[in-house]
Amino acid sequence: MVMVFGDSLRRKRTAVATYAIAAGCTIVSVITWGIWSQNGQINRSLAFVPLRFSLHPAASAYTLLTAEFLHLDPVHLIGNLVFLFAFGRSIENLLGPMVFAGSFIGLGALAFLGSWLLSPSSSVAIVGASGALSFLIGTYTVIFPHAKLRILPFLRMPYLPAWLFAVLWLASQIWSVISVGEMISGVAYATHLGGFVIGVVAGVTWKEFSLDTDRLIAELNDDTTS
Repeated sequence: MVMVFGDSLRRKRTAVATYAIAAGCTIVSVITWGIWSQNGQINRSLAFVPLRFSLHPAASAYTLLTAEFLHLDPVHLIGNLVFLFAFGRSIENLLGPMVFAGSFIGLGALAFLGSWLLSPSSSVAIVGASGALSFLIGTYTVIFPHAKLRILPFLRMPYLPAWLFAVLWLASQIWSVISVGEMISGVAYATHLGGFVIGVVAGVTWKEFSLDTDRLIAELNDDTTS
């Protein structure tokens, strides 16, 4: 999968909520790695498990939130943080830190329901912020379809337009969930797809009903990569 390290948009404000979410994911993950080594149940108690949600939706609803901040290992965490910085900072500059944080945590948490809808009887524990990140990708694609996404660190070239990245990313997720599946791959592709759909709906809704939408988007569009 192609990584994204930044974009061509001009950000005027420090993305405090993005960095706070990154810090929260890091702190929670590191703490649970330590506890996890002593008590293997910590993962399942805080992770999202489709079967448990099917049997006790109200009692296990909290895992939609806690699972977002857990990661399996440093590679899983770092990979998600790279995407968070790449897409989150520009979205936060557009929405503001409070709306961004609420949307990422609240709407992003609903992405886990994609895996639940696909396999409601699955006992596989799902963790990670990738569903919420997929939410960001969907929103970003709707709002900034022609933004240039850097696919190499520290370099402006080569790049992919956001809409093309979204097409390639979406195709890879659909192909993977059909050809490989979550049980074999260990990757929650349906959570990714669920997050993307929620993000697209949120992006369209924001563009349609938010005040002064065109001006705010135009202020961020620029050829200066940061």
